Amino acid sequence: MSHSIDSSSRRLKYVDPASFTPHFGWKKNDARSATGQEVVCEGVPLDSVAQRFGTPTYVYSRAAIDDAYKELHSGLGALSHTLCFAVKSNGNLSILNHLAKLGSGFDIVSVGELHHLERIGVRGDRIVFSGVGKDRHEIREALTYPVHGRGGRAGILLFNAESEAELDILVEEAARLAGRGGRSPAAAIRVNPDVQAGGHPHIATGRHEHKFGLDWSEAKRLYLAHRDSKWISWQGISAHIGSQITTLIPFRRALRRLAGFIGELRHARIELRYLDVGGGLGVRYSEQKPPTRTEYARLVSRMVRRLGVHLLLEPGRSIIAPASVLLTRVVYTKMNRGKTFVVVDSAMNDLMRPALYGAIHPITRIVRERKENDARRQPVDIVGPVCETGDCFLRDWPLGEVKAGDLLAIW
Repeated sequence: MSHSIDSSSRRLKYVDPASFTPHFGWKKNDARSATGQEVVCEGVPLDSVAQRFGTPTYVYSRAAIDDAYKELHSGLGALSHTLCFAVKSNGNLSILNHLAKLGSGFDIVSVGELHHLERIGVRGDRIVFSGVGKDRHEIREALTYPVHGRGGRAGILLFNAESEAELDILVEEAARLAGRGGRSPAAAIRVNPDVQAGGHPHIATGRHEHKFGLDWSEAKRLYLAHRDSKWISWQGISAHIGSQITTLIPFRRALRRLAGFIGELRHARIELRYLDVGGGLGVRYSEQKPPTRTEYARLVSRMVRRLGVHLLLEPGRSIIAPASVLLTRVVYTKMNRGKTFVVVDSAMNDLMRPALYGAIHPITRIVRERKENDARRQPVDIVGPVCETGDCFLRDWPLGEVKAGDLLAIW
């Protein structure tokens, strides 16, 4: 389950309950407890959300989403740009609809995500289609995606092709539709700038050995081969080097190489309108200190401004992760040869990152005592009910004493 909380007067605040900084803030609630503190989101106590909707449930702060989107938008300044929210990071229709109202475009990687956007009335010219595995059916459907309110066929803003085989299918389908009044689709190639980045090997996507994109020499060959094509129109170039990137250095290196690629294409009489630089800005979960959204946006703006292109930026987790929390209840606690386990009602199917990447998502109690003795914070393993040993959120985590029924927040 997931629910959004709306407030125009409050924002999320930060404290440090156990050497970590969660996204939401601890806030006093003397009407509830004269000796404790509880987590609130925009003035709404999260225990009241859990009581109403049950657990596990995700809670999202609309105010935090607004702040993140506007920070990126403002940081890019006067640069011609479109923020294209990465739908793969969160497909909640309420969130997508809210982002659309803020002016966001969208980055998709499947026809299922395209259907999500169609349900909320997103225009085709606000959609970029990425992804290494687009099949013929998906390409055909995206080519005929309607422009809402105008009728006819328009397709989408940009296809980011990731292989010669995919590009061949795009050309074939575009040629087939041309005889039925279809237009030439705007196309780009995702290039691999061979930059090491990403917080885990599974989410590093910009090296030559990765499955994504094409080596520049191969990409350039395809740009030249289709330079005068009747069926597609070269409009852009795309790259995405990884996720959970906590320094600006990889972004700077990738942008320099992309600028060089654009220069080579111009020399070959191929003028591009769009530069899609993907996303990847890291989120603070623990002691990490990634650049702020403003620092990141200003770097991108400064390096792209002189290229004379329209920037497409694909933020996902950098917008949605700091605005969300997963609520879960303790089902049991148990001891096994000196090891304490806290079994909760959420599992790896609710939040995959700890099991898949070994990611650390801080976990706190929703209500805690102000005068709690830190010596009582014995390390525990916080685990889910799935029948796999890997269904573990945190190991040896200093949670403190909990009992069945206690409400926890996974940040």
